[in-house]
Amino acid sequence: MKTSILLITLILLYCLTTSLQCSNCSTKGLNLGSARSWFPLKGKTQLTFVDSLNNPHILNLKVIDTTETAANDCGDYYPFQYISTALYLNGSKTDSIYFLLGSSDWLCMQAFSNNNPNIVMCNVFGQTKEGLIAKRLNDYTIGNHRYNDVVLTIHNQGYSDNIDSVFIANNAGIVGFKYAGKKYTLK
Repeated sequence: MKTSILLITLILLYCLTTSLQCSNCSTKGLNLGSARSWFPLKGKTQLTFVDSLNNPHILNLKVIDTTETAANDCGDYYPFQYISTALYLNGSKTDSIYFLLGSSDWLCMQAFSNNNPNIVMCNVFGQTKEGLIAKRLNDYTIGNHRYNDVVLTIHNQGYSDNIDSVFIANNAGIVGFKYAGKKYTLK
């Protein structure tokens, strides 16, 4: 009986002391990698696109390119970087294209029309390997510009297709999209 009580006490002490200790918490920063060059839009608030009828459209753009601080499970703080972009296709902002780039070049993308999803995906760069909902294109022309490295994202089956596709280019950002049956390209 004494052995059982001693064993239970030791197990409880072990559980109590290990639960109060931090696991291997890291304070290493979560920094953006080389994919930062896909969104060189810091400081811009508008982009001009030309539709398939050659009509110019000035669209509002919101860019957050920042470093913030977060706490880990041990209560220690570490920096993390991210880029968030929102391209508003209409004045009410119900039709929009969003990108969020985080550490390890993790890129998420969403496109909404009438607040309904058209394109929703994460790991965009990884998705290009399968080529089903995202494709990597080299030396590709969009509008009057030729880009060395382009990613095309395609709307998800089962979602509205009002925003049918979005193009981003390395060293340029959002360079084209198909919206409401018209193609739009960066001027």
